[in-house]
Amino acid sequence: MNTHEQRGEISGMPCLAFSAATAPVGQIVLLHGWGSTMDSYAFFASQIAGWGRKVIVPELPWHGERGTLDYWKTETLQTRFWEVVLQGVREVDAIAAELSSESELPVTVIGHSAGGFIAAGVHAGSPHIASSVVINGSCAWIRFEELLRESSGLPPMEPGDRAAMSPHDPMNRILSGPAKPLLLLHGLEDTIVPIGSQQYFADELAKRPGSADFVQFHTFERLNHVITLGMLQRIHAFLGGAS
Repeated sequence: MNTHEQRGEISGMPCLAFSAATAPVGQIVLLHGWGSTMDSYAFFASQIAGWGRKVIVPELPWHGERGTLDYWKTETLQTRFWEVVLQGVREVDAIAAELSSESELPVTVIGHSAGGFIAAGVHAGSPHIASSVVINGSCAWIRFEELLRESSGLPPMEPGDRAAMSPHDPMNRILSGPAKPLLLLHGLEDTIVPIGSQQYFADELAKRPGSADFVQFHTFERLNHVITLGMLQRIHAFLGGAS
């Protein structure tokens, strides 16, 4: 299916917008990963638009048109990752609010890697989101930080840092919040965002009565930190059920 691409801004954030020739049946906010750009997700977005969705790809803070960082430097990851994620959550919520004000079509957030962390945060806190997909990300931020520090030989989180992150951690808010459809996809051999914290979240969520009715968790053998055709197939099926 042919799709149309347009560059512009939504809620002050640079974005790419994709649409098909037919009237959309849903709206998607697609979030790129750490060190990537909105332009690098154009093909991914066009595929989803071809499924009959309006797709918005915002540029994450300090990425692409909005600046750059030394993304894989240890100091950068330690000092800027959560800053990007938290600002991204606020911005995507604003984008979703604007989309919802202009159309009654449901809004789904899909994010990979850092975009997956942001998608989890938005899913937990935004009233404008109908459903979300988290790919190779985490919905348990404090647990992710704990496991990262253990594997890297870093000291444990300071109590003040834990207290500051706790209100933002999606885990407890998703566990106790509205039962919105949520799709989790993760490679079992992911070395960038190891599956441990997401598995922890899924195990805790499974204790909530009825969680199987709104959450799907699919893992992929021999898969590192990438998006595959199998994941796209899962997303396609999920959107068909959520829209």
